[in-house]
Amino acid sequence: MATPLSRALAASALLLVLAAPARATTRFDGAWSVVATTESGRCTGPYRYPIVIRGGIVDDAGGNDVDASGQAAADGRITGRIRQGLASVSVSGRLRGAAGSGRWTLSGLGGCSGRWTARRTG
Repeated sequence: MATPLSRALAASALLLVLAAPARATTRFDGAWSVVATTESGRCTGPYRYPIVIRGGIVDDAGGNDVDASGQAAADGRITGRIRQGLASVSVSGRLRGAAGSGRWTLSGLGGCSGRWTARRTG
């Protein structure tokens, strides 16, 4: 039999779940494959990153020792950052339909920059 305390705790937990903001699905949600090529600096490449977008939030797809984060706006503008070890790469651009493109810049560690392209994979 449930005690008044356990019922109060269960009700509080339910209220927290109901009050949590839900992430709206965006048309860019899904799995993406990103390829980054170098235009200036001493970086090698190309670099390949699997990412996933959920509710407009960019995240790495895992399994590649990379931490990707950022946002995809409803109009397709995308901003973010990719980190691996000491390297931190700023990313900006636009997604359109099942493809996208933009620019990236590595800060620190000898800096370099280039372009990226993306295609939806799922």
